[in-house]
Amino acid sequence: MGKKHTPLGYKEGPIHPFITSIPQPSNKLTRFDYFLLISIIALATIIRLYKIYKPPRVVFDEVHFGTFSLDYYLGEFFLDVHPPLGKLIYYWVAIVNGWNGEFTFEEIGKVYDDNVPYVAMRLVSGIAGVLTAVFTFLTVRLNCRSGVAWIAALLIMIENSQVTQSRFILLDTPLICAQSIVIYQFKKFSQTANVFSKTWFTSLLLTGIALGLTISIKLTGLYTMAWVGILTVLQLWTILGDLQVTTVTWFMHVVVRAICLIIVPITIYLTTFYIHFMTLPYDGTGSAYMSSHFRSTLQDSDLTSMPVQVYYGSTVTIKHVNMEKYLHSHNHTYPTGSKEQQVTMYGYDYDKNNEWMIESQHKFNERLYSKGQIKDGDTIRLYHKNTGKYLHVNDVRPPLSEHEYANEVSCHGDRNLLGDINYEFTVRIVDKKPHSKNNLPLIKLRATESIFQLVHRGTKCVMLSHESKLPEWGMQQNEVLCIDQPTIPNTLWYIEQNEHPNFSETNSELIEFTPFTLWDKVVEYHRAMFKMNRSFTEDHIYSSTPLSWPFVLRGVAYFGNESFELLQGENRGAIYILGNMVIYYVGVLLMLLCGVKYVWNLFWYLNPFVKPQQPRDIIFYINIRDSVLGWILHYFPAFFMSRKLFLHHYFPALYFTFLLIGQYLDHQLTTRKYFGIVLVLSVVIGALYCFIHFIPIMYGTEWTFDQCNNSRWLSTWDINCMAYT
Repeated sequence: MGKKHTPLGYKEGPIHPFITSIPQPSNKLTRFDYFLLISIIALATIIRLYKIYKPPRVVFDEVHFGTFSLDYYLGEFFLDVHPPLGKLIYYWVAIVNGWNGEFTFEEIGKVYDDNVPYVAMRLVSGIAGVLTAVFTFLTVRLNCRSGVAWIAALLIMIENSQVTQSRFILLDTPLICAQSIVIYQFKKFSQTANVFSKTWFTSLLLTGIALGLTISIKLTGLYTMAWVGILTVLQLWTILGDLQVTTVTWFMHVVVRAICLIIVPITIYLTTFYIHFMTLPYDGTGSAYMSSHFRSTLQDSDLTSMPVQVYYGSTVTIKHVNMEKYLHSHNHTYPTGSKEQQVTMYGYDYDKNNEWMIESQHKFNERLYSKGQIKDGDTIRLYHKNTGKYLHVNDVRPPLSEHEYANEVSCHGDRNLLGDINYEFTVRIVDKKPHSKNNLPLIKLRATESIFQLVHRGTKCVMLSHESKLPEWGMQQNEVLCIDQPTIPNTLWYIEQNEHPNFSETNSELIEFTPFTLWDKVVEYHRAMFKMNRSFTEDHIYSSTPLSWPFVLRGVAYFGNESFELLQGENRGAIYILGNMVIYYVGVLLMLLCGVKYVWNLFWYLNPFVKPQQPRDIIFYINIRDSVLGWILHYFPAFFMSRKLFLHHYFPALYFTFLLIGQYLDHQLTTRKYFGIVLVLSVVIGALYCFIHFIPIMYGTEWTFDQCNNSRWLSTWDINCMAYT
């Protein structure tokens, strides 16, 4: 009688086979693989770094990331929607290469001066692109043949959008590089048979470190962390069912994974924020988005030298508690409604249009300054100093919230105004800030401490603001309105800046703050990040919806020099990021096909009477499970985002298609050799054609108007062909 065959994933027991957690070992690298790796490095270096110094001008979002480097150089606090690691790396590279911080990255097309090491900064992205190709090869090679792994690396090398993105001072290519390291190390760890060995520990630790780098570059790295987390839970579930693994050993598996995959990444993440805050000790463009408590930690903050008591006659700035923006007015009127002066919310401080004088009901005179401190329940008027008008509520509908219970807030009248309750507000103190030392802020209005509402005396409505922004005529600033029985969080305000003619540091109580820890800073900074991210809702001609992205319906114009005077040796050209249509279409098709195939296979083999799969098939289905899961986790959240997204925001999902294409091609070569060969040749030739055809808009090289115009394969591709005239 022949030897009984035990299916992969099972071990022969005394009565019947049982599940084992020992994985199928991955492929070992051969000398030929090392030769292929050298060829990948050489080819990727040529493709990704070719003429990386062109154009010698600011391109696309180099405006932002260059400006962030300047903020780091000056030490001026800024706010961005992404964690700081990527920006810090670009700053450090600039400093190491002798940057003097004089160049301002203020507009696309501005010529870099000789002191700006923009090539070295772009090389960060370019080298990350080369490393991504290397780790793509290594990942696919774990379970596939060498040639297919090389083809997978080739596809990511020549994918048009990846090439374009890796040539500039941007975050996405370093992000994908870190993500590729996570995937490789985690899959290598998962396929190490000798658990708790040095190789096993090393791969697990490197996975955690790479995860920390990924989430510290962009928060979309959290999707990669979720991918690792889900697969880790599946691993632990399998180990739990292994009869040879003791309970103590299982708990060791849990603890080691928790340390490496949770504690290590979080530690790296918090460390980058610590460095970020230490590098930005001074007031800057992002300060206005933060609370007064946070701002008090900046070295040049003047908040602690201001009086805490708010008197009649005080000039103040009034800040919204939830949005951390200032009550603002400017010399522009509403196009509808009362057509009086606009009142809005503005996100920047040190603007004279944010300043209001608190007055009593009576006509303004010098005795106002001696009236005393404002208390809960007092009736006040707010005088806008820069335009000389009073805050006012009209019984007309505001421009955005056209409900009967909503009233427009405007500025109107002058200092001769007297006795009109439509210009009067009752101060209703409802809470106090956490740094308050006692309950005095609930009785008297105190700067940075009292949280209050402004109740309009004429209509009894409560003044508020919300996330909705006014159109262009309102400078895209937030709407302010007055509503009966509103939701309380939108109606809360506090005083930040506070000045009074009779103020003296020797006889006035000053603002004091309790200590503000690193954790407090991180939490508040993230709240501000999320608010800023949610605000990017304006329509944009280059945005890509989740449904249009897989089919490359939109590209993004990064650069065009048709309106600039050419520099010596510079040619007319444009840079327009487009996906490689063959790779994109094959990728999304295989995602759908393999997703269905995996689910069908899962249910089919639940039948105990079905013959077990061959080891090669089990490995194939595990690989497509991992790739499809990664794609789903990185792609589908886009459907639930309110902000506008662009082609490069989907790159983390796109990366899994390269892995899946390689895994699928290898499977076809194994099961259907000649079909697999035809499929490989079709994909490679098609992808190469798309790459070569669009070289001019990736590298900004010469092209003709007719060649450009004929390359608009889809009507939605708005490549600027006038750049070649």
